[in-house]
Amino acid sequence: MKKRIGLALLLLIIGLLLPSPYYFTGDKSNTYDNEFINSLAKGLNNRWGIVNLNENDKDKGKDKITIKDYRDYIDCELIEIDKYNNRNFKDPKLKEFANAYINNLKETKEAILKKKGILGENFVDSTFTDEWDKYQRKRYELFLDINSIVEIPVNNKKSLNGILRSGKAVKEFNRVYGILVDTFKPENFEVENVSGTDRNEKRYIGNFENTTGYDIESIYILIKCYDENDSVYFSRSFERNNIWKNRTKISFEFSIPDSDKKFKYFKVLISEKSLRYNKSVNF
Repeated sequence: MKKRIGLALLLLIIGLLLPSPYYFTGDKSNTYDNEFINSLAKGLNNRWGIVNLNENDKDKGKDKITIKDYRDYIDCELIEIDKYNNRNFKDPKLKEFANAYINNLKETKEAILKKKGILGENFVDSTFTDEWDKYQRKRYELFLDINSIVEIPVNNKKSLNGILRSGKAVKEFNRVYGILVDTFKPENFEVENVSGTDRNEKRYIGNFENTTGYDIESIYILIKCYDENDSVYFSRSFERNNIWKNRTKISFEFSIPDSDKKFKYFKVLISEKSLRYNKSVNF
């Protein structure tokens, strides 16, 4: 009898010492919306603390921020929120944004490590900052999405508001850029077949209205023409620096040489970096 009681006590003690099976699989009945938001806030507080320390170091003579510093920024957040990738949320949209935010941090870190292998630990160049900015723009969007569901309880409200403004600006830029991409789709051009003295060519004409709600100050458009092997054999660019007023039309026209011999299709590429716009007074 005593042996049975002793064995039962031993099993009970072992059971108390072992981690819950939910430690590995996640509690299917629990949701972690609030826990995630609080952990996100904690990670951001830690990140901004490191940023402030680095800024102070720069004031004291440190040359520049290194790749290691950028990696530390990401780790400050991932340490706190990575565990929520496999946990349940009550709000499915919050879960979607949380996963996307965590994955964005991981992808950013992976990109940083690749750059470290090329540039070294302490060197940052324009290719690195361009890559970093690309991921940060997406991060700002996701940050805005998350905060639109539940306000993130960070200590530094000024930094929070700064990121939210950046998120709104990124979303608005993407909206404007998307309208322009749709406007300049190849199928929106009219085509004419023109016969010359020595060759035939196709002439594409577009008369497009600016429906973005903004006056476009600068836009760079690249036309790439592809042959039967899906290789670029001809390209032409348009760069417009005079203002394209909102709700006004402009014409684009270009000809494709050897259209009857080589040409298969063309693509229109709009440079994100070159796009500049101002709010229209009529918007």
